[in-house]
Amino acid sequence: MDNVLEVGRIAWENLIDLGLFFFIALFIAASVDMLYLDVVARRSFKKHGLLGILFTTVLGAFSPFCSFTVIPLIRKLLRGGVPLSAVMAFWIASPAMDPPIFALTAKEIGLPLATARLLGAVILAMSAGIIILLLEKRGQFKDVLRPVKTEADRVVGTVKTAQVAAPAAAAGTTGSTGILVLDTPAPGEAAATSCEPGACGTSEEDDEDDGAPWWPQAKASLKSRRNWRITGRNFVRDTFSLGKWLVFACVFEGIIRVYVPDSAITTVLGGKGWLAIPLAVLISIPLYLNGVGAIPIVGGLLAKGMAQGAAVSFLLAGSITTIPAMVAVRSVVNNKVFAFYLAFGMLGSMLLGAVAQLIL
Repeated sequence: MDNVLEVGRIAWENLIDLGLFFFIALFIAASVDMLYLDVVARRSFKKHGLLGILFTTVLGAFSPFCSFTVIPLIRKLLRGGVPLSAVMAFWIASPAMDPPIFALTAKEIGLPLATARLLGAVILAMSAGIIILLLEKRGQFKDVLRPVKTEADRVVGTVKTAQVAAPAAAAGTTGSTGILVLDTPAPGEAAATSCEPGACGTSEEDDEDDGAPWWPQAKASLKSRRNWRITGRNFVRDTFSLGKWLVFACVFEGIIRVYVPDSAITTVLGGKGWLAIPLAVLISIPLYLNGVGAIPIVGGLLAKGMAQGAAVSFLLAGSITTIPAMVAVRSVVNNKVFAFYLAFGMLGSMLLGAVAQLIL
């Protein structure tokens, strides 16, 4: 009974710690929706592919989000049509490194390993983004979101004049900028109940962009009461649909910390052979807790004789392949994207760990 209570205590503390960032991510995602920031991001990243990947990698490395709390923002960007290449770079870099994690890593296990962790996270994120960008140019990764059965509301904004000429008189008003603000459902919107926007494919019509200025769209959206209602409903729905996985992740972390003895970790990872690197990647799946919690674990393993290359692999792979992170990712993207995310994270971490083993 004491162990169960300890699991509950750990889970509750983690929920308190992560809850703030989770709701910050939900708020940012809602702001992206209301202010059409996804339109700005989509246009920018489609125009500047490599620079977009570099920007999101650096942004991710300085953001405070872990692999789970970043999910609401990731889903909103993908639903808004932002290329997976740019999103994936941010997605991988964000939980792997941020300034507090770098400082704590340097203090606890040394500046060389902290630097290796930082460079490894940047290289891993950039490489994933570039590979996906090349695949996107070949027509891959057009459909990335996981299909859902619940109704998905979308904020209504600008529509091309040719598309709204008929319904304009009955459905809303058109300003001098050519923006149509709808206060009733747009034609065909009520039928969009089987998938989230973008989850079941992207038609040519969805990909069209009339090039309308962003800020007038945002102002029109902020004045639409219907858009505020839709954003509120989406916020509540995302809180419950993603929040249940956050609770699961926190409970699972508590179970690991209570029931898995430290001696088991030391036995598996306490060697200096090359086999320690793939073992470190595999063992990070159940044992990596979070970016900060992994630091004392690695410190103890290094004291027991763990190879530094294996330590780098553990720190890099853990942020990607830990079970709570995989649960979060799987709740958003389809099997193809999830398989790439998992395989690239594991293989890339092994390779970077091997390089670190030669250098450090």
